[in-house]
Amino acid sequence: MKRLTMVLFKIGLVLFLALGVAVVLAQAVGLVAGSPGLVSGAVSALGLAMTVAAGVTGLLGFVMSYLFHWTGGED
Repeated sequence: MKRLTMVLFKIGLVLFLALGVAVVLAQAVGLVAGSPGLVSGAVSALGLAMTVAAGVTGLLGFVMSYLFHWTGGED
């Protein structure tokens, strides 16, 4: 169970970070090209998938804290 959760977490992390980079790059291209449709369209096209991937990855991280018995570190 721990292995599967870690693999899913890593996949989710890469997925939402890649989607975030794609959104930012598309928006940057839209700004340079002067295309407001591209700027807003990037979020319309990829925003939901990015948000869902980030949410699921965050929940997996929360579950992993219980599976791996993580404790709060003392600084």
